[in-house]
Amino acid sequence: MTDTQTIDFDIDRYLRNSKKLDLSRLPWAEIPNHPLADGDLMCMHYMMDIETHTVIYLRDLLATRAAHDPQATAFLACWVYEELWHGEAFSAFLRAYGIEVPAEPKLPDGSTPLPTRPRRTAQLREQLGVGHRLALIPSLLGSAVMRDFIALHMTWGAINELSTLTGYYQLIRRSEHPVLHQMLRRVIQDERRHFAFYRAQAKARLAGNRRAQRLVRWALRRLWTPVGAGVKSDEEVDALVLYLFADAPEGRQAIRELDATIEDIPGLRGLGLMQGVLDRALERARRKPGWAGMAPMPAPAPDPAAPRAAREGAAARPTAAGPRRAANGDRPGLAGSEQTTIEPIA
Repeated sequence: MTDTQTIDFDIDRYLRNSKKLDLSRLPWAEIPNHPLADGDLMCMHYMMDIETHTVIYLRDLLATRAAHDPQATAFLACWVYEELWHGEAFSAFLRAYGIEVPAEPKLPDGSTPLPTRPRRTAQLREQLGVGHRLALIPSLLGSAVMRDFIALHMTWGAINELSTLTGYYQLIRRSEHPVLHQMLRRVIQDERRHFAFYRAQAKARLAGNRRAQRLVRWALRRLWTPVGAGVKSDEEVDALVLYLFADAPEGRQAIRELDATIEDIPGLRGLGLMQGVLDRALERARRKPGWAGMAPMPAPAPDPAAPRAAREGAAARPTAAGPRRAANGDRPGLAGSEQTTIEPIA
């Protein structure tokens, strides 16, 4: 990136206003009074784990040329701090709802020591081999060999931040819990600022740079995976994608809008990353009944007296079980006992 390229992001303003997520006015006592579906709980555990894992992504990023850029490192210092508190927000919400497995120790005033759920986080990182001395080799090699490697990281970050905040919007749509809606909207405010930084960086580094555009497009097509892939299993990733985006036309439309926003970055026109993720998840669920908590429902018997078009429409129309509240203390699996019928959403 040359000195003449402008970053369309006010880093000074962001740094001066960065802070811990403020949930002091959230009505915590109301949280147990509203039901959460099994799918809601699955999404919240997934989101909690990924937000908490952000510091590991930072480790990888700082092993690249990004560490040379004072603006990038200043942003990243605040970014990882804010993401930590997003993970803690999900943890606190689940605890207030009545889910704390395993039970955590308490301080004399009854509060939970920070960071919360340390055994869960430590176990997750141990399973992933975090801290292994070979873990940084791909980032180190890529950054050393390719001068434009940071453009890939910034574009990757933009996609991940936008898909994260889009997922939060979809959880608001799917969930009927009013306090969760309040919390998610506050988290989204942070995520929108994070996305704005990554997108501005990606646009500036790719504008007019055909070599970088080809590199980034090639890498995204062959290497990019959704947020949480690698931390979560393929089935867990599909469960999240299907629950948030495959139940209604609104989910598919959100995916289209996400892709369109990303494709506005130079060199990414027609990429369609997230639509591909959703389509592949739907296909796996069709091939493997019960995969990711999804189950095709038997088609209703057509009414012989109905017109042919109406009979065909009835046979293709899905039904879905409504949300079920998980008992306090339940540990949700993928989508619990809740089963959702799948079909392509045009």
